[in-house]
Amino acid sequence: MVEILKSFEQVAGRLSPAVLIAPGLAMAVLGLLAWLGGMSVRRLVLALMGAAVGLLAGFLFGKQNSPASVVAAGGGAALGAAFPRLFAAVLLAVLGAVITFAVVAKAYAAENQGMLLGAPGSAQVEQRLSATQSLDVLRAFAFDVMDRTEAVARRLLPAEWAVIAAVGAGLFMLGLFFVRPAGALTCSVLGTMLIFAGLVALLMFKGSSPIAYLERQGAFYGMVLLGMAAFGALEQLLLCGLPQSEPKASSGKSRARQEEPKRGWRNR
Repeated sequence: MVEILKSFEQVAGRLSPAVLIAPGLAMAVLGLLAWLGGMSVRRLVLALMGAAVGLLAGFLFGKQNSPASVVAAGGGAALGAAFPRLFAAVLLAVLGAVITFAVVAKAYAAENQGMLLGAPGSAQVEQRLSATQSLDVLRAFAFDVMDRTEAVARRLLPAEWAVIAAVGAGLFMLGLFFVRPAGALTCSVLGTMLIFAGLVALLMFKGSSPIAYLERQGAFYGMVLLGMAAFGALEQLLLCGLPQSEPKASSGKSRARQEEPKRGWRNR
């Protein structure tokens, strides 16, 4: 899996600027918003995440410039904004399951690595790719990662799948019944991952080699990401306001208490 990312790192300098710079900046900005203030604008963050997931699905499984991508993005945004509690719980469960899968499958992923594109020393590497060609390269790498992930998943033992399923189910229940802690954790972890991905994309386009460096310093950066996620969750629990549904419920109870003596006086 790391070899695929290294191969993409070698090709990233030839991609169209709009393909890496715009998504990289968008991920970094959205990540900062989700990391430090996601609970204050929870519906907005979840709507943007739903739109991003829908757009990614349309990009991978549909044709370029297809209306299906726009429809999928709009549907994802609507689901995230209309059902924030359920969407946040599902998102937290998916994040937990993916992270657990990455940890469990690390030993299998190191085997049978390969390169997707040709060696960077060929004449083609010197050329700057157009936006359409860059999107084709991104799709090819994405499908290669999906194929490798599927190959690794087939080698997992039933006990390892049980651990992944247990983590996902536990986090889903946490998101449903403990809305505020789960929401803060979801926004913080999601924001941390988006900031990391956005900065890596920008560094790749600049010509740096972040993947090779991260491979050498993986433990250190893993601790940094864990610290960022913990800090963001704690900061949102302490400083960000309650979800909008909770003040409404409390105001409804206060109104009911105010109306009780009036009704009692009229019914005497």
